[in-house]
Amino acid sequence: MKYGQEFEIPRLPPGCEPSRMGWFFGASRQWRGPNGLHIRERKGRLYAHYDREDPRRSVVAHLLVDTPMELAFGVCSGASLVAYLTGRIETMFLWGVGAGVGSLVTSAWARKRY
Repeated sequence: MKYGQEFEIPRLPPGCEPSRMGWFFGASRQWRGPNGLHIRERKGRLYAHYDREDPRRSVVAHLLVDTPMELAFGVCSGASLVAYLTGRIETMFLWGVGAGVGSLVTSAWARKRY
């Protein structure tokens, strides 16, 4: 089974705890379990996937290997805001694009290492 690939489960496994950490994506509730297990409940059905890195242990590692687009968006937005406040619009664009591409490359490198 690939990391991040979602599958349906019949019941909540033992050792899972409720979590607000993570995107809900239409789920009413979600849980985190052992070995990177992430479970969401949608319309009374449980869907699970495995994360490479558990965000309860390391948020930074989770961002790098499991949520590269969110990381890229956040870094790009932050760099653009700083560049906008300290310079011109052209500078903002260059810093934003550079930061976004840099974070995606870093995430791809981190995913290959795991």
